[in-house]
Amino acid sequence: MSDGSVINGCGSVTNTFTIPGCYDVTLTTTSNNGCVNSLTSTNLICVEGAPNAAFTPSNSILTDDNTNVLFNNNTTGASQYIWSFGDGSPISTLTDPSHNYQTGDYGNYLVVLIATSPLGCVDSAQATIQIQEPLIYYVPNTFTPDDDNFNQTFKPIFTSGFDPYDYTLLIFNRWGEIIFESHDANVGWNGTYGSNGEIEMVQDGTYTWKIEFKTKANDERKMIVGHVNILR
Repeated sequence: MSDGSVINGCGSVTNTFTIPGCYDVTLTTTSNNGCVNSLTSTNLICVEGAPNAAFTPSNSILTDDNTNVLFNNNTTGASQYIWSFGDGSPISTLTDPSHNYQTGDYGNYLVVLIATSPLGCVDSAQATIQIQEPLIYYVPNTFTPDDDNFNQTFKPIFTSGFDPYDYTLLIFNRWGEIIFESHDANVGWNGTYGSNGEIEMVQDGTYTWKIEFKTKANDERKMIVGHVNILR
């Protein structure tokens, strides 16, 4: 055989071809009297290589402003494709499909490509697409703790995109002393200061705040600093 193997025997014989390609097979016979004859069949055995599935998404991190992804198919040795986009949508059999993810469905989606060769050999590849929740928050610059049931506390307003379990709010006076601390985004500062077991109202004026928190999208830690005015 043209792969270099030689098999002796008068009955059925087997050979395993490990390298893709087409091979000639030669049968040589010898009679009892020592006469020799041979027959060669050209390209009698063809071995197909396994496909190599691969693809590249046009963008792997999405926002609400752009949830469309084009998948560039880099597969070799395949003729059929099945795409699963990880969001419960129907599969695609296109070579280079595009897909729109649902706006507001934040999280990670596993995209799987199954590639099949003409003779049925299969390989797969996968990638993760992330739709990031936007970070939206607002920090007021003034509050009025005057017991009128309106605007009584100071706290940032987070709409989306932050981790409520990793949050710190600090309030400082003009000398840099911490006069208030909270680790709950729902608990704000009411303008009081505790000293020696007594709770007192601070004077009107401007106070420095520092907020530390972690984003949901990529666990990035953020620290922001500003000022707030107390008016009564």
